[in-house]
Amino acid sequence: MTDDLASAPLPADTVGLLEGLTSTRAIRRYRDEPVPPEALRAMLFAATRAPSGSNRQPFRFIVLTNGPKAQQAKQLIATAAQRIWTGKRANDGYDRGSGTVDDSPKARMAATMQRYTDDFARVPVLVLPCLVRYREPTPFEGASIFPAVQNLLLAARALGYGGVMTGWQAAAEPELRALLRIPENVELVATITLGRPQGRHGPVRRRPLPELVFGEQWEQPPSWAVDPEGVTFTAAGPPEQPVSRT
Repeated sequence: MTDDLASAPLPADTVGLLEGLTSTRAIRRYRDEPVPPEALRAMLFAATRAPSGSNRQPFRFIVLTNGPKAQQAKQLIATAAQRIWTGKRANDGYDRGSGTVDDSPKARMAATMQRYTDDFARVPVLVLPCLVRYREPTPFEGASIFPAVQNLLLAARALGYGGVMTGWQAAAEPELRALLRIPENVELVATITLGRPQGRHGPVRRRPLPELVFGEQWEQPPSWAVDPEGVTFTAAGPPEQPVSRT
């Protein structure tokens, strides 16, 4: 298998770059089928081509599919995810207000998250991105790993797969470190699941461009910050905080 892959070209993209960038959704529902080695190889090759300051390349990826340790790691994170989601569902009121209306966005999100956490131990692929620290932690160290994470998710999209990133590994980190023999100087930074989507990718909804892009000063959008025709929007996001101006 290794020799065959070494001589094989990367598979062809199914989407163009801009289409992929604007249509890669968080995919939490997967078909019950494995992701073949040639697809994993292409995704991780793309991930490791990400920008890297001074070309240090401190990113590492633990890719877990169906081995015995993979099953244990999936179950560890599944248990943590179920506990976290149960608390969030209650604390954030997912079963109150519009959450009681079956087809509301709130109810649909609750149903999606419930299914995702219930089925987590059976995801086709679990990826644990890691950062090999070469200095003391800094507020900027995410720049050394998250571009590679985004490359991974975009490569999955290009090949007809999908995934989503969470931080659930943090709730099972001691057990994961022991199971996977992760050194102390290596930071577990995220949890990514991958698979063939049961649903589909599609246009990603965000706030209007003039609300997000400014020119000469804060909240002053440039004239070119105009959304393409036909784009739909969402107001979802954190509550707006008062801005102090001097």
